[in-house]
Amino acid sequence: MIINGYRYLTEIEEEIMELFWASDKPLTSVEISKASADRSWNGNYVHKMLRSLLKKGLLEVCGTLQYGTQYARQFQPTLTKESYAAQVVLAKGRNKDFVAKVAVALAQESSNQDELIEKLEEIIEQLRNQEECEE
Repeated sequence: MIINGYRYLTEIEEEIMELFWASDKPLTSVEISKASADRSWNGNYVHKMLRSLLKKGLLEVCGTLQYGTQYARQFQPTLTKESYAAQVVLAKGRNKDFVAKVAVALAQESSNQDELIEKLEEIIEQLRNQEECEE
């Protein structure tokens, strides 16, 4: 689906991306098939989804791994889960003021506001440090 020139993930593409975002290393199609054994995805279907994610620019090839006598390409995400979520929100025409209001709403719903406030303060400090480095 494309809205405002942005390519959104299908439900299955998002499930595959969740595997990548949860992993601390690049994955092959073989590893994705094993990790999703509870789903009815066959090898061809996994390859089709990987091609789609490559085309959308959400994955990149970063190496190869030998399985028996064959080689499998390794893939890694090109952006974090948080970056993807931010792009989706902004692509839907929401501005940064909206995002700030969502953060406030989440803080109000949080069971541990002190921990959340501490995390937000860390993020603010990181952003301020980035601005100083760019100047």
